[in-house]
Formats: sequence, structure tokens, C-alpha cells
Amino acid sequence: MRTDRPAPPSRRLLALSVLIPTIVCAAALTGCGGGTMSAGKNPSPTPTPASKTVVQVEIGDSPADWMLAFSMNITTMSLTGSGSSATVVSASTPIEMMHLMGVMQPLAMISVPQGTYTGASITIGSATVMYIDPTTRSPMQKTISGPITGSVTFSAPVTVGSTPMAMGFDLDLAASVTADTSGNLHMNPVFHVISGNQGSGSPMDFADGGIQQMMGAISSVSGSSFVMSSMQASQMFTFATNSSTAFDGGSMTSMQNGMLVMVDAMFQSDGSLMATRVQSMMNSGGMMGGGIVTAVSGQPATTLTLVLQNGAGTGMMGSDFGNGVTADLSASTTFTINDDNIDMAGLPFTPAFDSSHIYAGQNVMPISSSGMMGGMGGGMMGGSSMAGTIMASRLVLMPQGLTGTVATAVASGATASFSLALPSDCAFTTMTGATSVTVFQQSATTVSGTSPIAAGSSAHAFGLLFYDSGQWKMVASRMNAN
Repeated sequence: MRTDRPAPPSRRLLALSVLIPTIVCAAALTGCGGGTMSAGKNPSPTPTPASKTVVQVEIGDSPADWMLAFSMNITTMSLTGSGSSATVVSASTPIEMMHLMGVMQPLAMISVPQGTYTGASITIGSATVMYIDPTTRSPMQKTISGPITGSVTFSAPVTVGSTPMAMGFDLDLAASVTADTSGNLHMNPVFHVISGNQGSGSPMDFADGGIQQMMGAISSVSGSSFVMSSMQASQMFTFATNSSTAFDGGSMTSMQNGMLVMVDAMFQSDGSLMATRVQSMMNSGGMMGGGIVTAVSGQPATTLTLVLQNGAGTGMMGSDFGNGVTADLSASTTFTINDDNIDMAGLPFTPAFDSSHIYAGQNVMPISSSGMMGGMGGGMMGGSSMAGTIMASRLVLMPQGLTGTVATAVASGATASFSLALPSDCAFTTMTGATSVTVFQQSATTVSGTSPIAAGSSAHAFGLLFYDSGQWKMVASRMNAN
């Protein structure tokens, strides 16, 4: 019978020297060239996503008075900050800037990571400028080739917290567009940025997200809310309504897909939009377009030529903005005045707008039940192209902006009239020969910025423009110092 004896100490040590590394390798694969976990270390924790807040990004215009229209395509736009960024525009979006003189319109409603933002970047594909030739007094058109890139540095960092907010980008066209000795135009975008909290209660308070007369087409209706698409925005917008919403030409129950509307709205504390007024302009299949009249044919008027600045509906394309259109009038065309947020009471003259009282220089909106016919209208207007012809079943006088020097001080809450002296290179002056406009300030006229606006200061007036007894007269809804 054989009895096994213990191995000598030297052999036991040799066996352990082989076994221990094997055990270590099995327990810590990464130490032996395999596996993904490091011995003695925990995996890195997944970063917690930053909370997001709704931000309404708006765009507006500090105008260059010599222009009639400035149309551009924004291809990309983003907000930048310390460790955070947010995309505003990711697909080409057409914007015409001159109809935004002194006002703001929403470009996008986006969810932005909370944090501090110090600037923005923007790329413009191309731009089209329409102006009045000072010699021929005919509309002329020039193109600024792209891509055009711009970098915006905020004058003070903007903090996005938990409260929804508005952020407005005001394009300074006078500082952005220059001409060389050959007459070619160049653009280096200059934006001034304002920001504010939501919900002042007024559609005219653009700094806090107010929306006035946003134009678009209904894409869907659900209960007491509707979704609207706008040709000059990067996305669709949802508007809620309530018992206080005013409907012109319809009601919430009569709204349907494809209907063309203009909307006033407030930006609410929960980041949603509440419509305060909805104007039903035309049913599905029709179109509407707005712009400055450059020529009137016939007396009474039978045909208008205008520079297109806005529009929606059948036959309308973003590439039409900044081009000319022909509006044909008939005996059945109706004429109306859009006095949204404009006090017309107690004026010392009788405002008139009809086929015998329409003039070059006024802002009008032809509305058609049949859409715009492309390729019509003569092809060229002076040195500019024509987008098409509109058979106007309705023609609406729309508010517009003018910049000039006020003859007297303008104080908030007053009722007064004063002369607004226009710049010598103003497109309105070049086209009409007028060097000034009499502005009527009503008790409801909003005076923003500096109040009172000192006599002799440069100011911007926005309202309805009439030609009465050989004088141009504006009933102002808003005045602000430049």
C-alpha cells in the first residue's frame, strides 16, 4: 500500500506562482488583454440630459429705406453658448424682411437646453433686393449670391431657465448691405438681439413673444386649437383658442384645412400660443399676397403692379418674394381696410380706399379664390422679374412702416398729429415724390422705446397710409424711436 507524500515546499510555491496569475486574469479580463471593464473601477455614469425650455425665436427688420423688398433664404441657424447649442433652422426658409419693418414674426418655436447662450450662427443661401432706380423711378432688382455666413455675438449673455421666453433677431439692413463701385451688392449680416419673458398680454409686445397678423394656411383642426403653416417660418405653429378669441369672417367650428388666415396671438407661460384674433381671409384653393404698389393702371384702377413681400396659398412659392406681381381688378372686387389694432375713430379726415383711391406706395393684399397664375404679367417690371398674376376678388389695405424725423415730441397716450420728414433716398420718396407724411397718433397708438420721442429724432411709424387732399396721411398703430 502506497501513501502519497506532500509535495516539497519548492514545488508548492511553483504551482501557486502559476495558479495565482490565472485566477487574477479570470477575475480581471482587462488586465490580460480581454474584456471591457477595468479592474477595481466602476463604469462611467451616463450624463443627465439638460432640462429644456420652449424658446420662441423671432425675426424682424431695422430697414434700409432705399429698399422696397429684401428676400433671403436662411439655410441654417443655431444658438451657441457655454456647453450648449440649439438648432433653430435646418432647412432652407424664405424670409422677406421689408414687410417686417419695426415688427417681429416667429421663425421657430424650439426646445432649448437650459443654460447660458452668448451668440448665434446663421447661413443665408442668397438674397434678392428690389429698389426704385432714382433716375427712372422704376423698380430694379439685384441678387446677392451666397452662401452668406454671419456670426452674432449677444451684447449680454442670455440665460435660458425654466420659464419659456422669446428671443428676437432684428436684422439691421442698412448696416448689412453695401454696394461696391461697380454697383454690385454685398451682405455681411448684422443682427441686434432682444429677449424677454412670455405673456405680457398684448400681441403687439414682440419682445415678449406677441404675434400680430401672422399669415398662413390651416393644416389641421382639433377641438379648440388649430395648426397653421407659414411660408416664412421654419415650422408649423399650434394656436389654442378660447371664449375671448375674436373671429373675423368665421368661427372655430367653421375652420377647415387649407383655409387662409391671419392670426394675432400671445405667448403664454406654459410655452403655448393663444390666438386673440383670427381673420379668415379665403377658403382652400385660394391665395393671398401682400406687397407695395408700384404702378396703378386705369381710373378707376383696373390693374396694379406690386412688389411681393408676403403670401400664402395656391400657386405661391417662396421664390416669388421680392419679385413683381400683377393684380387684376374687376367690378366685383371688394375693397376693405385692415384696421387690426388701429384706432380709426375721430380722425379729421375720411379715410378712403377703393378703386378710385388706391395709389403707388401703399401696402395692399390681393386675395383670390383661384390662386396665382405663374408666368403671366409681362415677364419684367423695369429691371425686375414678374412672378405671376392674381385675379383679385378682394383687395385689402394693409399697415406698413416708414422711417423719418419727427417734427414734434411724441409722448405715449397722447392724441396728436405731426409731420414725419422722410430720408431723401427713401424708396417711398423716390417713387411718389413725397418728402413727408402727416402721422396721426391716436390714444391707442403704442409708443415704444424712448417715450417721449424727442422732436428732431429719428423714429419709425407703423400704420395705415392714405392719400387725401393732396397729402399723404398715416394713422399710426405704433411709434418707436430708432
